[in-house]
Amino acid sequence: MILEIRDLKVSYNDIEVVRGIDLSIDKGECVGLVGESGCGKSTIGLSITKLIPREKGRIDAGSILLEGKDILSLDPDGLRAIRGRRISYVFQDPFSSLNPVFTIYDQLKEVLPGKENTEKVISGILDSVGLSKIASHKRIYPHELSGGMQQRVMIAMAIASKPDLLVLDEPTTALDVTIQNQILELIMELKNKMRLSILFISHDLKTIFRLSDRVAIMYAGRIVEDASKENIILQPMHPYTMGLVSSIPSFEHRKERFNAIEGKAPLFSDLPKGCKFHPRCKFRIDRCLKEEPQLEETLGRGASRCIRTKELFSDGAIKST
Repeated sequence: MILEIRDLKVSYNDIEVVRGIDLSIDKGECVGLVGESGCGKSTIGLSITKLIPREKGRIDAGSILLEGKDILSLDPDGLRAIRGRRISYVFQDPFSSLNPVFTIYDQLKEVLPGKENTEKVISGILDSVGLSKIASHKRIYPHELSGGMQQRVMIAMAIASKPDLLVLDEPTTALDVTIQNQILELIMELKNKMRLSILFISHDLKTIFRLSDRVAIMYAGRIVEDASKENIILQPMHPYTMGLVSSIPSFEHRKERFNAIEGKAPLFSDLPKGCKFHPRCKFRIDRCLKEEPQLEETLGRGASRCIRTKELFSDGAIKST
């Protein structure tokens, strides 16, 4: 196991936004973390190397183990040894992540160890992400590249150190559809070639399905379902996951009414009692309004945070799609 997160709790301005997260990633596995905007998924990504902004946020509890070693207990020198080396990030906006006053060549050179920051190695890395045309040019700056090319540079910088874990936080959201597909194909190719372990964070379930081996669904600061991609697609267990899967547009059913989940996600400052999804859930019963369920292994298909999962399976409410 590369990464194991145990009971992680994070607050912003004294309001808890990550409310006890357990998540693991195996060697060579891509885990997709998906949920609505503001559900806490990006906060988990930032917590992995303690990048939560100090002026607003704090990690209140939990542990994050990188091959058994707790990252949260490391001193600044220990964190520097991990950030960008054993754990690398690719963020949503490549332009704001790249330094505008340094060339692409110099920025790649900066992330490589001294013995490896040769022109040949840098050219090889750029070539591996489909940027062979700029590999021989040392004077190219970020503003001279398109958004898609900038994101390829960010991926090149992320994989240059051959990290144990790659965290991708909405890496294609700012790109048009054609470029999105190219970047996803590149990530899949690199994952298979390098046996990368990946945490892929997105609000787009369809994108998550393309890349991930396993999917964790977040709602209101907690994981409500964690299962293989195949089980999530064919037979989701949690009512929220059912709603997400059924709302994915389909060409086959283009004439049918578009499915949507009623209502909206609650504010962290005003969470309902009991199950946090119950105000929007068509399967809710009185018990759901009083009792917040635990994330439990269910029917050998994965983990679900719903007191009615087994009952709904036996009644046929949960069906294969």
